[in-house]
Amino acid sequence: MNGFIIREDIRFYCGLGEKHYNHHPVVTGPYACVSPVSGSKKKKANSVAVPQGVHVLQDSGAFNDACLLFRGQDRHLTMMKQCRLIFKDALIRQEQHAERFGYAHQIEARASYDVLIDETWTEDASGHVMRRKKRWSETDADLAVEETIAAAAYLHQHRNGVSCIISAQGVSPRQYLHCVERILPFVREGDLVGLGGFCILGLNHSYLPGFRETIRLVIPFLKREGIRRVHIWGVCFAEPLGELLWMCDHDEEGNLDPEHRIFLSTDSVGPSTRPVKKDTQTGCGTWGYASWCNNRYPVPPVLDSCKVKDLDGNKIPTCPPETRCRGLERARHVLLTKDWFAHFRTHEPRLYRAPCYQSSWLEVAS
Repeated sequence: MNGFIIREDIRFYCGLGEKHYNHHPVVTGPYACVSPVSGSKKKKANSVAVPQGVHVLQDSGAFNDACLLFRGQDRHLTMMKQCRLIFKDALIRQEQHAERFGYAHQIEARASYDVLIDETWTEDASGHVMRRKKRWSETDADLAVEETIAAAAYLHQHRNGVSCIISAQGVSPRQYLHCVERILPFVREGDLVGLGGFCILGLNHSYLPGFRETIRLVIPFLKREGIRRVHIWGVCFAEPLGELLWMCDHDEEGNLDPEHRIFLSTDSVGPSTRPVKKDTQTGCGTWGYASWCNNRYPVPPVLDSCKVKDLDGNKIPTCPPETRCRGLERARHVLLTKDWFAHFRTHEPRLYRAPCYQSSWLEVAS
């Protein structure tokens, strides 16, 4: 799988879930990631406006679909309650969303409908479903792996002329590698291998040793198999990204490996929302990441000039480009984040390093 030119250190696909940034047009940079659905308790179609010319990775919506586990009659047997869509309906949802919101011709690749192992769903007595960030056990995750492999096979068989993001899941490094080995037969020229289940790293750093051991197994294997593009879902946490990027650049002896280098990308909606999410204690937002992070960033206002409309009711904000208003600052932050990712090796030399070997993964996981 050869022939691409690496232009960025890490390519950033801006998550998109709005039609406007506080009355202003959305700004994603050249790449965006779009899910067909938003919300979990009250799911709805993700209403978006994709800028023209932007290349889109289309997510599957699996993040928003409940996946409940319950014990069968044999208490030692865990089963998956079918709260998710069947594969056919998940694909139809993706295709219809792209047509409805006018970005079908902009799709670069479409994601398989995997099962996320870092989200735990529970159902109370009244039938309400609640979600929290918590990893499955390795035994329970066997179900997620099998469903994820089946999802990869289905999307491969129903490509309909679109490249794919064939995603993997797994709790332990060995389980993750096993899943990658089994999805690899469905990867074709122009596809990406998706690394799922790691967006939990930013919230819980105790999973970093397991992540490091996983990429030490998975990335060399993918190189041997000729994979040239890897996408890690939903991670802006600089420490693991720097180590993953290093692995993508180097061989197993630690030498730069331009012949087999893997092109890395990630996605997140966070850069468009981070500056305007107020900390409950400080009342401030956050600007930037890692070396340029400021967690005392004053959230900018929405101005009267942001709210101007034409005679037909269309939004036509009149803020000059240099205005510090909420919509324009969000757009600036997205573009600065894109550039930070594109020059990650230069901006974060301390974090661009080989992952530390950890032999205590099982102790950390328990």
